[in-house]
Amino acid sequence: MIRLFTILLFFSTIHASQAVDIRDSFLVDGVYRNYILHVPTGYTSTQNYPLVLNLHGYTSNADQQMLYTQMNTTANANDFLVVYPNGIANYWNAFGSGANDVKFLDSLIERIKRSHKIDTRCIYSCGMSNGGFMSYTLACQLSHKIAAIASVTGVLSNNSQQNCALSHKMPVMQIHGTADPTVNYQTGTANAMGVEQTLSFWIDTNNCVLNQDTIDVPNTNTTDGCTAQLIRYRQCDASSEVYFYKIAGGGHTWPGAFAIAAGPTNQDFNASTEIWNFFKRHKLALSTGLDDAKQQTKAAIYPVPFDNVLKIDLINHDKKEVKIVDVSGRLVFESTSSSQIVEIKTAEWNKGIYIIMIDGNSQRVIKF
Repeated sequence: MIRLFTILLFFSTIHASQAVDIRDSFLVDGVYRNYILHVPTGYTSTQNYPLVLNLHGYTSNADQQMLYTQMNTTANANDFLVVYPNGIANYWNAFGSGANDVKFLDSLIERIKRSHKIDTRCIYSCGMSNGGFMSYTLACQLSHKIAAIASVTGVLSNNSQQNCALSHKMPVMQIHGTADPTVNYQTGTANAMGVEQTLSFWIDTNNCVLNQDTIDVPNTNTTDGCTAQLIRYRQCDASSEVYFYKIAGGGHTWPGAFAIAAGPTNQDFNASTEIWNFFKRHKLALSTGLDDAKQQTKAAIYPVPFDNVLKIDLINHDKKEVKIVDVSGRLVFESTSSSQIVEIKTAEWNKGIYIIMIDGNSQRVIKF
């Protein structure tokens, strides 16, 4: 009965003139994981739409994140889908211990792609607090699908930094208050960086020129107890950018949302709107992941991240040397293949980063 309701609800949205919120769940690693998908006003199956993941904070949930951020309003005005997933026990595993949330969110993206028209160049992730931490994890471990991310009051965990296997330069927006009582501006949290250290990582990773420009956000609300600046690093490799909304005196809050007890909420700009304005500047350049300048070494590697099986499609399948090493440099696989598809059993491999080398060209991938 639940399945029938879901199917009927899906078909009712194909030519919907009104916005629809679809609630559904599916099985991942033996656990039903659930989410809310907001389909914007005027959705039609005749065009492809951007998709934004909006991740809740620790102890919060999808319903609260949807209500708090009011991103549905931004989605309706700008024609994108937004999905609010639920973490297990109101928590996202951005620290390496707990549920495989990268796998869940990867599977969620694929599920939505099967039911709705999604522009695969325009898939993004944002989140509040623990959801911001998790967005950084997706930037590092799901970059072949994520075009850009934004974190509000979350920073980069040590685990995400150590297991960062980017397939492209990653545009990043950080929004953070200097008086955040939960995720300290200077020191972050246990097993995570402070705000400026997080920004430094992405500025360095994206090879940004350090001459940032700073814009004072007009102080249109003089009663909110804080002011804002936008600091932009716009000269980065591959058209990536690093944006930082620094909220002087701001708390652990989402700018533009209703005030909560975790410190002053800036009302001089709307975080949901500015996150979308940042996202729409960036699209994923679809590629094979290896050196496209050399046609003879093109290959498709899937699934990424991988689990028990890794497949390599040697698209131009002349005989090629394939080597895979772990992050310490230990050789775990070597073959000279004349077949187009190389299938590798990886169930016994440790989780972590692996480097695939094909005729001297390389790509870093993650094992769940």
